[in-house]
Amino acid sequence: MNFYQEVTVIETPDISPYFIWGKLFTQVHLALVEQKAPNNRVPFGVSFPEYKCFNDKGKAVKTLGRKLRVFAHTEQLLDQLDLQKWLMRLTDYLHIKSVQAVPSEVKSHVVVSRYQPVKNLERTTRRLAKRQGISFEEALKQQNQRFAELNGYSLKQAEEHYHNPVVKEFPFIKISSLSSGNNYSLHIVQRAMAKECKGDFNTYGLSNGATVPYW
Repeated sequence: MNFYQEVTVIETPDISPYFIWGKLFTQVHLALVEQKAPNNRVPFGVSFPEYKCFNDKGKAVKTLGRKLRVFAHTEQLLDQLDLQKWLMRLTDYLHIKSVQAVPSEVKSHVVVSRYQPVKNLERTTRRLAKRQGISFEEALKQQNQRFAELNGYSLKQAEEHYHNPVVKEFPFIKISSLSSGNNYSLHIVQRAMAKECKGDFNTYGLSNGATVPYW
């Protein structure tokens, strides 16, 4: 990813930043939907430069911060995305920078993904087994291996999670469904990676494996 565009949520006394985040991300999602390929993937990834998620002396610190970066491989792709147009109605609450090149000294990378807690893991395993035409045991092995890879766990830790799932809490954005109009929470996980990993993204600009630059 060589180019990016940065959007900052402006602090205002009369409107909650969480409300603005919801409106902002809904518009970004709509913009990305317009650019999706037949497989519903896009060449745009996002990051949250001020993202924080940790415990400080027993107190949970969870915030997206106020900045969003949208990345693409070329300047032309971001021009084509035209965030300025999609965010036009929110300009009183946002500061939108022009498209810029990623600084050459940037060497860090992050994966930004969606966290969806699964409460009934056994049901998920049975669905996987049925979908792939394999045994429950084979599906369970696949499921645990994938969970371990995505979360940096050992296989033993993944197996323990399967039997005693721990629902984690992450920063989230409240978004209205485009189809039903119902609100739902988009929980965001942002984690550092040792090296760049190329790939595409979903229509939220998120991925379970592809990285974006971080600074």
